[in-house]
Amino acid sequence: MKVSSTGGDAYAGKNAVDGSTSTRWASQKNIDPAWIYVDLGGPSTVSSVKLTWDLSCAKSYRVELSNDANTWNSIYSTTTGDGGVDDLAIGGAARYVRVYGTVRCRTGSAYGYSLQEFQVYGTSGGESEPPTTPTNLKASDVTSTSAKLTWTASTDNVGVVAYDIYNNGQLVTSVSGTSATLTGLTPNKDYGFYVNARDAAGNVSQASETVAVHTPPKEVDPIPPSAPGNLKATATTANSVTLSWNASTDNIGVVGYYVYSSGQQVGSSTTTTATIDGLKANTDYSFTVKAYDDAGNLSDASNSITARTKTGGDVIGEVKQITTSTDVPWGLDFLPDGSALYNERDTHKITRVTPSGTKTTVGTVPNVSGTDGEGGLLGLQVSPNFNSDHWLYIYHTSPSDNRIVRIKYENGALGTEQVLLTGIVRNKFHNGGRLRFGPDGKLYAGVGDGQNGDRAQDLNSMNGKILRLNPDGTVPSDNPFPGKYIFSYGHRNIEGLYFDSQGRLWEAELGNSIMDELNLVKKGGNYGWPKCEGTSGDCGNSAYIKPIRTWSVANCSPGGLGIANDTLFVACLRGERLYRMKITGSTTDTPVAYFQGTYGRLRTVEPSPDGGLWLTTSNGDKDSTGNNSNTKILHVALN
Repeated sequence: MKVSSTGGDAYAGKNAVDGSTSTRWASQKNIDPAWIYVDLGGPSTVSSVKLTWDLSCAKSYRVELSNDANTWNSIYSTTTGDGGVDDLAIGGAARYVRVYGTVRCRTGSAYGYSLQEFQVYGTSGGESEPPTTPTNLKASDVTSTSAKLTWTASTDNVGVVAYDIYNNGQLVTSVSGTSATLTGLTPNKDYGFYVNARDAAGNVSQASETVAVHTPPKEVDPIPPSAPGNLKATATTANSVTLSWNASTDNIGVVGYYVYSSGQQVGSSTTTTATIDGLKANTDYSFTVKAYDDAGNLSDASNSITARTKTGGDVIGEVKQITTSTDVPWGLDFLPDGSALYNERDTHKITRVTPSGTKTTVGTVPNVSGTDGEGGLLGLQVSPNFNSDHWLYIYHTSPSDNRIVRIKYENGALGTEQVLLTGIVRNKFHNGGRLRFGPDGKLYAGVGDGQNGDRAQDLNSMNGKILRLNPDGTVPSDNPFPGKYIFSYGHRNIEGLYFDSQGRLWEAELGNSIMDELNLVKKGGNYGWPKCEGTSGDCGNSAYIKPIRTWSVANCSPGGLGIANDTLFVACLRGERLYRMKITGSTTDTPVAYFQGTYGRLRTVEPSPDGGLWLTTSNGDKDSTGNNSNTKILHVALN
């Protein structure tokens, strides 16, 4: 650590790096400029800098990096400094970090510059090699609420310090050894556990294989619940019927209810009421209800009733099936002729489908790789100038990374490909993938953190970010961080992006175990992950932008976001529902859920040229194996 000057022995430079805000470094009075720098001891990766100023602060200053303490590169500057704490998510590769003040806050008085604390965060040594992948993952000693996992250790050049255990993309716990007993599991439930290794520099390995675990019921229970009684329709509209019934009883406990119409499940509920949406107007529907318990036993059916929908149309109107698929429809966008193209995540094909349901495979995207999880062929956007340039923009996982490419679509087939952006870290889950063109003509991409939350705050990583590209793949000159694709950061896993009528970007991302988020995105904004999840964690930091809405991860896990008539629609995976909320200023009204339990997991929602929505389901989609899913593409009328 070195300084340009001090105001005396009591204000030595070491006081700014002693971990105490009761001491401080102060430069000599009335001298501009003045500086202080720290030596990190070797090549390092800097991810953020935190400055705690005394009253004698810098109004204008720069933060600079150097590898030799002679040549300095500025990574941040301001002319509006006012003291307090400056928590700056800035960084780069360097050995030395310097604060260089040029204008003092108290220029009319005999003061210098004064820093209570000068803190630098990142990884030392510049080490970027991840550990090897953990292998031989096995499960044993499975009970209704616990399971033991063991695996073979990873290796690493600087040493493995932890293993992170996930269940289908959600962090469960972290351990230092090669075994763990997981407790607090839910009886009679399927889990997909896997392990990532993490080294001392914060690098994360690729994920292990997935081991499937099914917890048995709490106890042997052959007795089903009693049949629900007194089923009746309590309200009808043009496109919905609301039902109620008397609660079932069970020797252990009723968990929930399934609603059926013509033998097909059309809804679910954990209470004794349900609203079934998406029905045809002026039509008779018959319903029954069954209860289920903790062991999965299903009751006999309730009494059957018939209800007739009214004439007219609801805000959420009739749902019609356009087509089915044996793969996972992920990215979807419309061509100028009103037909749509969609990406098949696990077969790596692009399919054209007309509004009447006629399907044609137009080609297979080259160099796509699954991840034995949720990687593969992901986002898709048709060029806003498609009539003249014929480009399709695609986000996909390759064998080495996630990347953005564009491919010509001419004469009904895929043609020339251009790779626009490479080097986005891939992993089993958290690849992101949603693409959206903005009204500014730029391409925006939602990128997951690659199962390493630290990347979301690292401005030298593209993971955990919204990226902004020129259509040719170059960096726009007006991006918030010069020379970088980053538009916003501090995100976990983004699968929903859409612009409203005012040109504002809305974003939906999956939380880990507590809250999902709906965000209104600001240029250069920091959204807090991994320190802040929704409103949980270290969310009091003023540098973090608060979400507009949050949900329990069990109620949503957003797969896609669309906006029609200044109304937001969020497709939910775990929550198996579609949320609708009207944009009001810079917030929304209270979300209303539709189709709860009707179609299963919902992945993508896109406003269609006819004024409705196209909605894709995502059932059976965790293994990157093609053609083993049971999915649908639906049309939702908006009245």
